[in-house]
Amino acid sequence: MIKILKKITSLVASSVLLASFSGAAWADGPQVLPHLKSHRSMVHNPPSTGMLVGNSSDPFEKVNRGVWSFNYDFLDRYALRPVAHGYADYMPQPVRKGIHNFLSNFREVNNVVNNALTANFADSGISAGRFVVNSTIGVLGLMDIASDMGMEHKPMTFSTVLGKWNVGNGPYIQVPFTGMSTPRSIVGGIVDNLYFPYSELEWYWFVSYFVLNTIDSRADMISQEEVLDKSFDPYISARDFYLQYQEGLVIGKEGIAAEQIKKDAADEKNLEEYLDEIDD
Repeated sequence: MIKILKKITSLVASSVLLASFSGAAWADGPQVLPHLKSHRSMVHNPPSTGMLVGNSSDPFEKVNRGVWSFNYDFLDRYALRPVAHGYADYMPQPVRKGIHNFLSNFREVNNVVNNALTANFADSGISAGRFVVNSTIGVLGLMDIASDMGMEHKPMTFSTVLGKWNVGNGPYIQVPFTGMSTPRSIVGGIVDNLYFPYSELEWYWFVSYFVLNTIDSRADMISQEEVLDKSFDPYISARDFYLQYQEGLVIGKEGIAAEQIKKDAADEKNLEEYLDEIDD
């Protein structure tokens, strides 16, 4: 196992040189590609202006675009993408599943604490139960026995906690090597890595965990590559998708539905006003 981790570390060592600058990336791997959760037709829309989703903004767009070009056009294309595809193509599926389960279980303690901080004690208890069951019966989390027992995964980062406490994202930032972020996600990531089990890891195990998590997360996004590659403006699409995803974590499904209703109502009102102007 140690030899495998050392090989993986050497393959993508360059991608973690500046990992310490983005706490958000520590927990979930570099966000060179976003989680493309929104409607796919949005990638063809022209760039938006003004205030962005989640009351964020992009005052550093010129600099961000330069960093994005390095992260996406160079680092991802020539380092992370080939490694992720090789991992997905040649790593046996049962082994990949076990690694993914192990990494997910590693973050359960964060879910325990962060769910409790939002007063969601039921989800906090479920996360605690998942960690105990999967760490023992599930052999250090390699098997997700808790899900088979009906204990659903309840992820919660400290960045999302801050959002639920009405702390804004702040300006959108592209960080070299680690990708998309905001001041809130950076602070959230730092806090999430202050305590057990991260606090108990020697630096080389922490780097090994980060690299393995990076590869696993990037491999999960292979199916999303075409969406971004064919977008009108990959930078804008990635930024908006990232902010929408982060906002969705804060407001939840019901909040997203309410926001969509408001948007539809506003669009309908604007259309009526436009038609009235034409009639006049």
